Formats: sequence, structure tokens, C-alpha cells
Amino acid sequence: MFWLPVCFAGWYYFSILFTIPLAALVDALMTWSFPNLVEQVAQQGNALTVVTAVPAQTTVKGVARMGTLVFEVNPLKYGYCVPLYTALLLATPASEAAKVIGWLVAMLLLTAVQVFGIATEILKTLAFQLTPEAQALLGFTNLGYEGLALAYQFGFLILPPAVPIVLWFAQFRPAVSGLLDRKSHPGVEQGPSIDG
Repeated sequence: MFWLPVCFAGWYYFSILFTIPLAALVDALMTWSFPNLVEQVAQQGNALTVVTAVPAQTTVKGVARMGTLVFEVNPLKYGYCVPLYTALLLATPASEAAKVIGWLVAMLLLTAVQVFGIATEILKTLAFQLTPEAQALLGFTNLGYEGLALAYQFGFLILPPAVPIVLWFAQFRPAVSGLLDRKSHPGVEQGPSIDG
């Protein structure tokens, strides 16, 4: 409980730095997977701006101009798995070397969790919240839209809180099992003995 607020505060304070690799990875994934739909995913502070190829008309000083639709995604909705795992790690009775190696391995997996969540939110926005032109460029079938909705819920509600806990337990199972055993079988204090 001590490490949890400390880790969350540090993660939020440095969230811009955590967003840099996410922006690069999501940009590469989305522009490669949907080149006719997503032109760029760029970092704006601790948010991501998605530049689409979906045409849109706007009016500037009474003059109609054509452009493309742009929207933002908040990656922090998926990134809280990082401070959650870090807090669990710091509270674990293990060697410093094991903790460092465990944290580095976990960051690879948790980054993948975040990229998956952000990508499914981008697709969800394109599929359900923009124009029919966006849906046409996406080209999903009815089954594809159902799968996207399930993937978004899975990436938003289940993976960020569950993966760090499962990963922590898998990496440090002996130490965690020892902690659980001590809590479930607390020592019984014995009174003073009387000899003779």
C-alpha cells in the first residue's frame, strides 16, 4: 500500500516520457496495418493525436475548406498497469537483480498491453464514432465489428489490471507464496514456560 501511491505519482509525473515509445509503436502498427485510413499517430504531451485519411469539411472565416479528421486518444487509460506492477515488485522480498530483470521483462509485455489497448480504441473510434467514410475505409464485416467491440473491452477492462498481477505472481511465485502462507498461517505466540 505504501508503494502504490508513490509509483502512481511518479508514473503520472513522467507520463510524457512513457508516451514517447507508445506513440512510435502505435504509429508504426496503425500506418502499416491501415495505410489508407491512418496517416499518422503523433504524441501531443501525454496524449496521442491520430491523423486519419478520412475527408472532412470545415469552415474557416466563412470559407469552406477540406481537410481530414483528427482525434485524440488518452494512453494513460491503459498505462496504469506500469505503476501497479512496479508497486507490487518493490514490495516483493526478492534480490535486487531479480527485481531489475523482472521489471525489464514486464515492461516489454506491459508495453504490448498498452499498444493493444490504444490500437483497439483507435479502431473503435474509426468504426463507431466517426463518419460512414471511415467505416467504408475500414472495410470490416459485421463479425469484424463484433470482434472489435470485444477486443476493445478486453484491452480496456481486463488486460491493464490483470496482466501486471498475473505477471508478478508468475515471476515471483515462491516469494508471493511465502507471503500468502505467513498470512494464512500466522505464528502462535507461546507463553512463558515454567521449569521444575
